[in-house]
Amino acid sequence: MNVVKGSMSTDHHAGLEDVEVLPSKICDIRQDRLSLRGYNIIDLAANASFEEVVYLLWNDALPSSQALQDFKSALRAEYSLPREIIEHINHVPREAHPMAVLRTLVSSLGLYDPEASDNSPPALRRCSIRLLAKMPLLVAAIARHRNARSYITPNPELDIAANFLYSLYGEVPDKETARLLETVLILYSEHELNASTFAARVTAATLADTYSCIVTAVSTLQGGLHGGANQQALEMLLTIGSPENVEDYILPRLRRKEIIMGFGHRVYKKGDPRVPVLKRMCIELAKKSGQEKLIATAERAEAIMLKEKNLYPNVDFYGGLAFYLLGLSSDLFTCVFALSRTAGYLAHIAEQYQENKLIRPRAIYTGKKDLQYVPLEKR
Repeated sequence: MNVVKGSMSTDHHAGLEDVEVLPSKICDIRQDRLSLRGYNIIDLAANASFEEVVYLLWNDALPSSQALQDFKSALRAEYSLPREIIEHINHVPREAHPMAVLRTLVSSLGLYDPEASDNSPPALRRCSIRLLAKMPLLVAAIARHRNARSYITPNPELDIAANFLYSLYGEVPDKETARLLETVLILYSEHELNASTFAARVTAATLADTYSCIVTAVSTLQGGLHGGANQQALEMLLTIGSPENVEDYILPRLRRKEIIMGFGHRVYKKGDPRVPVLKRMCIELAKKSGQEKLIATAERAEAIMLKEKNLYPNVDFYGGLAFYLLGLSSDLFTCVFALSRTAGYLAHIAEQYQENKLIRPRAIYTGKKDLQYVPLEKR
C-alpha cells in the first residue's frame, strides 16, 4: 500500500479483507486446512473430546489423562446458574430471539462473578471455566423457557455436549448422539479472526472485562452474515422442500443478485475443510431419521451454486442442517454455535491480554472538505 506522507491512501481493503492485523498462535487457516495450535481440526474432530480441544486452545498443548480429568472436574464444578439468572430467564419475553436473550444473560452473569473485573491470568482462567461451563446451561434454559418448560438442574456426571442435551431435554442422551453433537462443537470451536472473534479482541484490547468481551462476540455472532447464517440456510432448505424445487428457488434469486445463505467464504475459495465432516454426519443422521430428501435438496443446491457462481458450501450450510437433524430448533442454532465458539473467544481474549495493544485502525475520509460555517440566521 502506497501512502503519501501526511495523508491517507485511497487504496484500502474493504472489510479488512486479506489484512493481517495481529500475530496469533491459536489458529492457522490455509486454503485446504484448518489447524488449532498445530493440530488438524479434522483429526481433532475424529479423535478428541470437546474438552480436550478447549484445553488445547487455552494451554497450547493437549492434556495428559490426569490434566484432562482435572479440567473436566473444574468445569463440572461450575455446572450451575445463579438463582437470579434463572429467575431472569423466567421473565424474558418468550418470543424474543434466543441470541438476544443469550447476549443479555451473559452480561447479567458477569454481575454475579466476583472476579469478573480481574484480568490477571489466574482469575481469567477461573472466569473462563465458569463461562464455558455455564454457556450450555444458559442456552438450554432459554430454549426450555421458550417452550414453557422449567429449568433442569445439570448433571455433573456428564461432559459438556451430553450435559447440554440433558439440560435441554431432561434425558441422558445416548453416546452416539452426544458424540455427534460434540463433533459439531469441535468444528465450530475456533476459526481465527472471524468477525465475532475479532470483535472480542477489539474489546479485550481496551482492557474491558471478559464478560464484556464475550457479550461483544455474541452480539456480533448474531448477525445474518456471520453466525445467523446457519439458521437462514436451514430455513431456506426447508422452504425449498425437495430437490426438484431447487432451481426455481435459487436461480431467480441469483438473477436478482440476492445472497444465498450458506455459500462462499472470505478465506476458503475452494471449499471449507470442515464441510466434508459435517456433510458425512448429516447423511448419517438423515438416513436414521428418514430425511434423505433433505440431504438430496442440500446436494442439489450445492451443485447449482457451484455451477452458477463457483461457490462452495460453507460450514453454516451443513452446520445448520446437522443441528436440525440432531433435533434442535432453527432459532437455537446460533446459540449452540456461540457456546462452542466461546472456547475460541476465551483463548483469543487471553492472548490479547498477554501482549496487548489497543486496536485502533484508521478510516479513509470520503466526505466533504473545507466547508465554511454559515451563521444560523443566514442559512
